[in-house]
Amino acid sequence: MNKKEAIDYCINLAKHANENDIRPNPFVGAVIVDHAEQVIGEGFHQKLGGPHAEVYAIEQALQKTADLSQCSLYVSLEPCSHIGKTPPCVDLIIQHKIKKVVIASLDPNPKVSSVEKLKAAGIEVEVMNEPSAIILNKRFFTQHNQHRPYFILKTASTIDGKIADRNHKSKWISNAHSRQFVHAHLRSNTDAILTSYKTVLEDEASFTIRIDGAPIKETNVIIIDKALTLLKKEFEELPIFYNRTNKKIYLITDKKDTPSVSSSIEFIYGVFNEDGLVFSSVVTQLLDKGLYSILIEGGRQLNASLIDQNMADELFWFIAPRLLNDQQAASVFGINKLNPLENASTLELVNMQRLDDDILLHYYIKQPLD
Repeated sequence: MNKKEAIDYCINLAKHANENDIRPNPFVGAVIVDHAEQVIGEGFHQKLGGPHAEVYAIEQALQKTADLSQCSLYVSLEPCSHIGKTPPCVDLIIQHKIKKVVIASLDPNPKVSSVEKLKAAGIEVEVMNEPSAIILNKRFFTQHNQHRPYFILKTASTIDGKIADRNHKSKWISNAHSRQFVHAHLRSNTDAILTSYKTVLEDEASFTIRIDGAPIKETNVIIIDKALTLLKKEFEELPIFYNRTNKKIYLITDKKDTPSVSSSIEFIYGVFNEDGLVFSSVVTQLLDKGLYSILIEGGRQLNASLIDQNMADELFWFIAPRLLNDQQAASVFGINKLNPLENASTLELVNMQRLDDDILLHYYIKQPLD
């Protein structure tokens, strides 16, 4: 097994983890090879607060040999060097005198500084800066490098890019298969849903997780509601407020004096301008509340604002085989702003798949062209 194969092996091991079990920790896989480049130990981080990938790999290797001094450790992310919920992995590596450590990507967490500690202990260290290892933990890297949550746009439209008719009716543009994908793969794997008060009112949305054959689950919901319009109505009658027990609703407002209405409702103070919410004013508060990955389910204004402010990271676009052919119907994107072509956001196609008659386009959203 060569170096590239070993790192790919680590990354594939890391993907075995269930994101809901490890969040907000990153995906990590590790393998130990002997002097003949044969794998004698492997592991991946399986559960928040549980052993890290390196611990599993070392424990498995020790079942085959008591001496790891001629072995190499390959790991998809720099081993931890600080005390968190578990002891530092770097100390275990040093304890067993592992000869060489190959790291696919450095940890962006400033608390982690394993490379120098390993070198000081006489261990050879190689850092590869493997792009696939960074993509694996794109949410984790965004949190630490950009100091904000990872924002995922989700939208469903007709072939001509309409998300609702001119009367704001949008149920249902996409088919049942597409809607199940949203619940099973998007809502289930993010910390919260972000929407606007208009979407809550127009769609009478509950924003729960509904997977066929499983109980309905709550999820955290963030609602942009500058004037706290929802609280001016009989808000308890809205589906989104029904029987909330263990998840929160966060209302983003510019009101500093907010009412005490329910234990399930919290307020986030935001700055607004003529285009709406300035997202940089709330990202730290979102992180402080443990909301590291956020699914956007709103209208064109919300979608466009996130892209315009360089906050959007991914896009899942469900396209239904319908043609509305109405210029006044709501489109997927668009704010009242003159945008030259050179400022257009560029997207990288990750995957395209068919969901019955719908097409799902999955993109990474890049920064505007220079």
